[in-house]
Amino acid sequence: MSPQKLLEKQYGSPLDRSLQTIVRKYYKLIDEHKIDEVLDLFSQTAQYLRCGEVYNGIKAIEKFYKHERKIKGSHDLQNLWIIGPTAIVEGVFRGKGAEGQPKKVGFADFFRFNEESQIQDRHTYLMLGSSYVRE
Repeated sequence: MSPQKLLEKQYGSPLDRSLQTIVRKYYKLIDEHKIDEVLDLFSQTAQYLRCGEVYNGIKAIEKFYKHERKIKGSHDLQNLWIIGPTAIVEGVFRGKGAEGQPKKVGFADFFRFNEESQIQDRHTYLMLGSSYVRE
């Protein structure tokens, strides 16, 4: 096996590493509440599906981040996988809600990137616990 193939097997391809960097940057910027910089990571035609809500286009995504998203805190990334143009993240969010109440929730995010390495689609799933299906 060539040295390049060995490196890619251990660390992923250059594209994999680039997408990992973008995803980690996304969460860092969100946690720092740098919304304009977050929006720069999305394509103009991006779509964001968040727990049943759909935000189509950068203007709708901007409205969500600047006016609807009230939580503040930090994301602890537990797993990050790159499969082609898709990044899959598992993690835990810890922070506070709009009224200062504590928030903690597991999440899974799926990012699909376009050819310019911009976020084209993002899907967020929140782990609400097994009691949710029993109610």
